[in-house]
Amino acid sequence: MKHLLATVLVFLLETVSEAAKPKPFMFVPKEAAEPIPVAVWLQGYRGYSPLGPMPGETTEAMQKLADTLGAVILGFPATTDLGDDTQQWSEEPVADHAYIQDRLKTLTTGLKVDLTRVGLFGFSQGAMVAADLATLYPDSYRGAILMSPGGMGGPKAAEQRLPIHATQVYFCFCGAEEHEGNVGLTKAYAQHLEKVLGAHVTLKLYEGVSKHTRPPDFMTQFTTWMGAILKPGEKG
Repeated sequence: MKHLLATVLVFLLETVSEAAKPKPFMFVPKEAAEPIPVAVWLQGYRGYSPLGPMPGETTEAMQKLADTLGAVILGFPATTDLGDDTQQWSEEPVADHAYIQDRLKTLTTGLKVDLTRVGLFGFSQGAMVAADLATLYPDSYRGAILMSPGGMGGPKAAEQRLPIHATQVYFCFCGAEEHEGNVGLTKAYAQHLEKVLGAHVTLKLYEGVSKHTRPPDFMTQFTTWMGAILKPGEKG
């Protein structure tokens, strides 16, 4: 009887733990040319929300972004669970890339997606990971939107220029009055991506913005930014 009760207790604890984990989110465009490109959201440190990359925005608003962009918008918790229902990226490119590719393929099962047209967009730690992965695995990611990058460790972007880097598009954003570490890293990434790797780069520091947050025009400009990365009108 004791063994039975213990087994039931373990089952219940595992069920509650699994139920407490954040669920991924996915917005599929209602009308889009197939195969459909994908925009993948990378959260900041402890910052994932199943409501989407902009908590406070409605699901209708997020769906409109997907419809306008003509791409799937997908997000999921980061690599490492911290034990309190929050997560962080490992900042180990091989591990983070493998995890993202697994989640991407698993979550889009049944959809006709174009895995040759994937763009990343991330905030804070997620922005740093997005930049590093997109440069190291340019065959898998067409570019990235980097918003106030920062991390536990240092950048690990590719150092060697490849011909494919010239086809990539990056947007590097930060508040002009944010922490000097975030501002400095935003500028450094923009310079590295453009001067060292030869990618197409847009750098913007938002004057008067000191809060560590996404750009104030994210919801109105996202489809333009990500559209330049994915070029949804192209046929894969």
